[in-house]
Amino acid sequence: MTRRFLIWFWSGGGGGSQFAVRLARRLSLRFGAEAVALSLRADDPTAAWARDLGLNVLSADIRSDRRRPWATLSGLAQSGRTLAAHAADADAVILPMNFAAAAPLSLGLKKPLVYCAHDPAPHPGDYAATMQRVTQAVLLRRAAHVVAHSRYAAEQLAAQGVRARVAPLQSVFEPSAGQAATGKVRLLLAGRMIRYKGLDILADALATLRTRADWRLRIVGEGPALDAAMLARLQGYEGVAARRAWLSDAEMETLIAESDVMLAPYQSATQSGAVAQALALGKPCVATPVGALAEQIGEAGWIAEATNAAAFAAALQAMLDDPAARAAKAAAAHARATAEWNADHWGWLETEALWSGLHSK
Repeated sequence: MTRRFLIWFWSGGGGGSQFAVRLARRLSLRFGAEAVALSLRADDPTAAWARDLGLNVLSADIRSDRRRPWATLSGLAQSGRTLAAHAADADAVILPMNFAAAAPLSLGLKKPLVYCAHDPAPHPGDYAATMQRVTQAVLLRRAAHVVAHSRYAAEQLAAQGVRARVAPLQSVFEPSAGQAATGKVRLLLAGRMIRYKGLDILADALATLRTRADWRLRIVGEGPALDAAMLARLQGYEGVAARRAWLSDAEMETLIAESDVMLAPYQSATQSGAVAQALALGKPCVATPVGALAEQIGEAGWIAEATNAAAFAAALQAMLDDPAARAAKAAAAHARATAEWNADHWGWLETEALWSGLHSK
């Protein structure tokens, strides 16, 4: 008998919603469109994209906002009823990422919960770090199964006493052929701009490229790290275009498609959605050696020897100096993305022996 899954994410947009949509599509392809429903907030801008993909989208007119905790708490009863209705036909509920009301609502959920724990702990400078720690602890205890998106994350969770199955982040990013590089090397840093994303590292590293005319860089994203002072600092370099903007998945994909190399100068990381999207489009990456970035990128990029500006600058220089390596690593990016997409990382959800262990706690 085909199992039925509800993918539940009620945080109105951003990377979490985009991951939820990708996961819903991947599971729809694996188990059949009739087996998967996606519950999103009514005002989630990714809902239209999900419907365009042919997904069964359930709309939740609820309150869930980390910036409005009292309003979120006051609406829990109504939200709980909505969740129960959306989950009525599901054999299990999959929570693709934590969000403001997920932990308290999970306690009243009468269906088994599968929780995707993207990070073992909040990153430096991340939003609402204390709330994230407390609510994730609840979800880890409540979940029948926990999913990590890298071996690194699974090991970190194991150190906390949590057993997690590994389904690489890349497994929900469908690969497509990338555009061939022409002219100057087009570099990109895009996405959520929080302190741990390493804008300071990048800004300092760019000083070593001043004498080169073979590159240009676009920096696009929203967040406190890309403030007016940082914008002015970055735009002081010739060849750099930086702007603050929230990016839809389609806009992010266009930016990556128009680039040659993705940059990830992170001070801290588990794995990166921006890196996963770049690899899926056949774009290699230059990254710092933090978290699972080296595991995620493999042969499809350059990993700096240390997490500082000098090491990142050296990795940038090595990338710019070797056009043959850029071509080879672009091919490796596409091959890596294809292999992870084709692997059956989510098939365990349907196996009878594992399913018997799914129960409400």
